Amino acid sequence: SGMGLAFATTFGQEGMNVVMADIEEQALRSAAAQVEAVGANVLPVVTDVGDEASMDFLGEATRDAFGGAHLICLNAGVAAPTVPMENLTVNDWRWTLDVNLWGVIHGIRVFLSDLKSQDEGHIVITASVAGLTSYPWLGPYNASKHAATTIAETLHAELMETGSKVRVSCLTPGAVATNIGDAERNRPKELR
Repeated sequence: SGMGLAFATTFGQEGMNVVMADIEEQALRSAAAQVEAVGANVLPVVTDVGDEASMDFLGEATRDAFGGAHLICLNAGVAAPTVPMENLTVNDWRWTLDVNLWGVIHGIRVFLSDLKSQDEGHIVITASVAGLTSYPWLGPYNASKHAATTIAETLHAELMETGSKVRVSCLTPGAVATNIGDAERNRPKELR
């Protein structure tokens, strides 16, 4: 939904093969059908971005279907309850960091070496304006988005230092009409 669906639709309209990943199977199927409707070849893969094995499977499925990737969008995001820090649980932190931080880490781990070996490609990391400042009652979200921002900056510096043609961008949007406010529906039971 939201930005991810907009990216996928735009890329499909440009003639790209599109791999779509989401933790919600029904939402993923519906979104994939929308992108297929613009004429794109779409591979939907149910994925938990915070899970190492799930992300490994996403990489394998992408390579099997399309021989590899050229543009990686690390865009999954959730927000824990907007409460003072002392009211946050360890599971609030774990869930937010699993998706917002580990999703980026796993995405880079799974896809970067392929991009570097073909010496071509681009990684887009969606952080947030919350990765540039710190808003009250958003501790886990702010921390995860600051981490995503510095990971993107560090990766950019490393790619430049080595002369790689692979590029990285970091998006830091403000408020966007997405379903992040309803993300709690996908929180794993063990992290509730």
